[in-house]
Amino acid sequence: MRSPLFLALLSLGCGPTVILAPSTSDSGGPPTDLGAQPADVAADANPDANSNADASLATDASALVDATVASLNGRWRLTRFEFDGEDGARRTLTDVDGPLVNAAGETVPARANGTLTLADDRLALSVSTLINNHFYVYGTGYSANGFGAPGLLDQVTGRFTLPGSAMGVSLLRNADGTVSITGNGFGTNRLTYSRAPIAPSVDRLSAIGLAMIAEMPPPPAGPNLRVALFWDHVGAVPNTETHGVAVRFAGRFATYPIVLAGPPPVEVRARIGIATVALARVALYVDQDGSLTYDRTLDRGVAISPVAIAWRDDAVGVETVNTPVRDLTPGYQYVHVHADPGLGRAAVTPFDNTHLVAPDLPVSFTSTTIPMIIDVL
Repeated sequence: MRSPLFLALLSLGCGPTVILAPSTSDSGGPPTDLGAQPADVAADANPDANSNADASLATDASALVDATVASLNGRWRLTRFEFDGEDGARRTLTDVDGPLVNAAGETVPARANGTLTLADDRLALSVSTLINNHFYVYGTGYSANGFGAPGLLDQVTGRFTLPGSAMGVSLLRNADGTVSITGNGFGTNRLTYSRAPIAPSVDRLSAIGLAMIAEMPPPPAGPNLRVALFWDHVGAVPNTETHGVAVRFAGRFATYPIVLAGPPPVEVRARIGIATVALARVALYVDQDGSLTYDRTLDRGVAISPVAIAWRDDAVGVETVNTPVRDLTPGYQYVHVHADPGLGRAAVTPFDNTHLVAPDLPVSFTSTTIPMIIDVL
């Protein structure tokens, strides 16, 4: 059931974002298909086994609202995710792998990842759960989510209220300096965040991406499938394709390498606000003519991931303009691409670089919707 808060976020154009509680009854299939069930809310969660270490950073508030209340503004990393399983047992995920037992009796490593960025007039959230270090398709969605929304943050009460509505998110201050979100549209889920340290700068990426088919049983994938990065440009300029590789599905899964040995090419970078940035979308297509590149007149797009790869230079300063990439930090990072009603267009929210996520891709071969890469820059 969708919560009132979830419906409010949908009405703001935030898209189908839900809190994901990994299912303990959906056996799924290897390597990542444990399955998950959406709870009534508008975001997923990310936790941390090192919450004690992070707690000391939570006192690093950038400003004081008064003599006793530290500002909530800035970047937080979700370090603990508590939820009720279908069997009624209370479970906890952190930001490092921990054991989770599925209905088949298999123990799989599970963790969560995400960030929370707060300002007096804005909230941005990325939330995800991962099994065996990968996102996964479940019933009606994908385990990587995010949203951004304008609103008003009350620093004293911790209440973020959506415009034109009494609905919102309540941040509870904990004694150890962390903050938690629970209740309201989040039901019995409890998301606990620690103040984020300076994000680790990632200068190079070497990862294995996982494409996972939503349909069960999976339909025949067909030949000539390729995964590539498509770099966004400012204005009506076609995306630049790089790092293309042929893929072959085994059942519901296919893997592909993503290796970026240095900064992105100069021709795919753009100046946005105070920084120079680049953004690459991960996409799957059918190479109809065998040209090893995407031909818009001949080839057929199959899937585009909501998870993208972003890069930012090390320009010093604080972004004062609400741009689609204002929350990026220097170096590479994985981000969630979503609608932002404050901008009236697509924007990105980073995942946590402390423990990197993956450039994964949800796939549906029976969908009648033609996937399109929406401009962000």
